[in-house]
Amino acid sequence: MFDEPYRWIDAIHQRRDYIAAQLERATPVLAVSVAEGIILATFHRQTPKIFELYDRMALAGVGHPADLESVRGHLLSMAHVEGFQRSTSDVTIERLALFGLAPKLKGAFEDVSVPPVILNVLLAEIGPDPSKDLLLQVSYDGNILRSSCYAVLGPDDESRTKDSQLLKERLPAHPAPLSAVLPVMGRFFLEVLYSPEERGHDESGNLVDPEKAAECGRRLLTERVWEGVLLDRSTPSRVRRIPADPGWFR
Repeated sequence: MFDEPYRWIDAIHQRRDYIAAQLERATPVLAVSVAEGIILATFHRQTPKIFELYDRMALAGVGHPADLESVRGHLLSMAHVEGFQRSTSDVTIERLALFGLAPKLKGAFEDVSVPPVILNVLLAEIGPDPSKDLLLQVSYDGNILRSSCYAVLGPDDESRTKDSQLLKERLPAHPAPLSAVLPVMGRFFLEVLYSPEERGHDESGNLVDPEKAAECGRRLLTERVWEGVLLDRSTPSRVRRIPADPGWFR
């Protein structure tokens, strides 16, 4: 069926459209380098999106939960084999992304005879100081995007660009303390997930109904489950869960 190049290309376009449609309603994952480490945050309805991957590293994904678990198992296995055969310091997210994750996703995307992997992935690795922190995004087709200060993992390039600009405008100067970044994240999710009217703002973005704004924050914490994880620079072998504070969401 796919012996002619144009038919394969057409199938790839259809595959891309299908994956985009499956991902379009996904809540983004934020990752920000802070003085204490790297904070990753999102909301989910049923299954978690953020996991510890290895010493100094975390994994997050938006997409199908089964695909996320498959990728997580693959990367965990690769990381532990690398750590055993070489050393723990040789295990980096660049190696995992370049030699493990990107080829796997690219191969799955281009093999139109099998079901696609519906998943975008974010890998985070803390360094000895904020300037050495690294964030890598790997899309469902195997493309890699590298950043250091912050990243927004979303369903597609358009939403990522828009949300990244929104987050950048609100973040304090890097590196900021965790306490200064968490309220920014809270307000970001309110802006992305709810309309100005629902948040008690007018068309110009001015707050006109504080009670409505507070109610919107309560609604968010009721309808969805907060995930906040800090890759702690002082204890790089462990991650620390950050519980939600209602004061961030107003």
